[in-house]
Amino acid sequence: MAAFSVVPVTPLPLVPSGPPTANSQVGVARGARPVGVAAVAGGSVQAAFRAASLAAVATAASRRTRGAARMATLNGLSARAATAPGPSFGRSWVAGCPRGEASAMTLARCAASGTEGVKTLHVGVVGYGLVGKELVSQLLTNAARLEAELGVKVEIAAVARSKSMVLLPPAGDSALAEGAWPSGEVPADLDKLADHVLAAAKASGGRAIMVDNTASDAPAELYEAWLAAGADVATPNKRAGSGPYPRYEKIMAAAQKGGSRFLYEATVGAGLPIVAPLQNLLRAGDEVVAVEGIFSGTLSYIFNTWKPGMKFSKVVADAKNKGFTEPDPRDDLSGTDVQRKVTILARECGLKLELDDVPVKSLVPAALESWQPADGAALGDAFVKELEAYDSEMDSLISEAEAAGEVLRFVGAVDIKAGTASVKLGRYPKDHPFASTQFADNIAAFDTKWYNPRPLVVQGPGAGAAVTAAGIFGNVLEVMSGMKQPQS
Repeated sequence: MAAFSVVPVTPLPLVPSGPPTANSQVGVARGARPVGVAAVAGGSVQAAFRAASLAAVATAASRRTRGAARMATLNGLSARAATAPGPSFGRSWVAGCPRGEASAMTLARCAASGTEGVKTLHVGVVGYGLVGKELVSQLLTNAARLEAELGVKVEIAAVARSKSMVLLPPAGDSALAEGAWPSGEVPADLDKLADHVLAAAKASGGRAIMVDNTASDAPAELYEAWLAAGADVATPNKRAGSGPYPRYEKIMAAAQKGGSRFLYEATVGAGLPIVAPLQNLLRAGDEVVAVEGIFSGTLSYIFNTWKPGMKFSKVVADAKNKGFTEPDPRDDLSGTDVQRKVTILARECGLKLELDDVPVKSLVPAALESWQPADGAALGDAFVKELEAYDSEMDSLISEAEAAGEVLRFVGAVDIKAGTASVKLGRYPKDHPFASTQFADNIAAFDTKWYNPRPLVVQGPGAGAAVTAAGIFGNVLEVMSGMKQPQS
């Protein structure tokens, strides 16, 4: 790839955001774009975002949040803290009113403009764990504000867990407040759930969207039918985008046939905008030469933390103890998750690759790939203990990199011209953007005809329930924006 340079991003004063949190640096700056979301190299920030229409959802979300904050200040409306949708992940003050009041306002506006009624986006939620509950919370919190602004209601019509589901009545999603599981559950049947959501949309004259928050292949098998029936699909599930290519083609064709949208921003960077900027560059006519990045928050944390003199096994243990790794750390160290993300990006660039076409340099020693702990032993702790035997091998790698003035980073790369993709442990100069990542940052660099010799770089938090839900919410907002009603 072309040489990199980093554009420093200076934090600006933030709109009051309540008590400080771990993400307190991320918010909406007064009179500016969201800060801390994307650091852009290869020209001015403003020009870069204008040129490819990047992060449109983030920009719109930040404007809405600022506008609502001003409304609260100027009009004396009651205000509440709400998680801002889209890639601006902080908490900002927005004007609030009960859902019924927003509906009344919207109806009045629609009547004044001659519109027959309020459009409703009916949401089916598949997967009600950490991400699912966070997404529902964001939807419920922001529903009234979005309805008042867009003239579009968002209503959760059904929720499903692995073995049970609840088909909600009209305006019944308040039963989901604060992560509650509503009464009336029945055995999970995703066909019946989708039929319920589609029927609700047909009855109201609105739209249906199915949100798959799982990591399972079972819901992905149903995307084709959902899309063909006219339901949009939004998901952080990587199975469809990186699964068998013939199924991937059928899913894309079904979206065309059904006049629906397959939305998957959260599959690669969670709430960090990576897929949308790439799509916008391609649609605008740019030629993407290569995409490279750090796409695992877990491995980012490990290699940002690991320094010469530190034992690699101790750093992995630290990541496990802080909740960064899967229960079996091999799931992270194997690089399979990054392999799936790289496959998704490669297909976005037009490469017809299968998952197995993307070679991975695993960090799991060959002798430990099929290793199993003793009966009764904690798998994660036992694996870290076994990993200690390989510390000297890892020590030599980081020492060699340090002697050369470089750092180690676990990266995924797509070479469009060569038609290949790969996942490996690479060495980078200390002035390279990949060397500047902090904590568990994800980062993606787009080397294109327009962004040359300096690529477009997007960097920020790329893991966690809140930011993953925000990425999905951004896709929901795209659908709602397309349903926007005329207002006087």
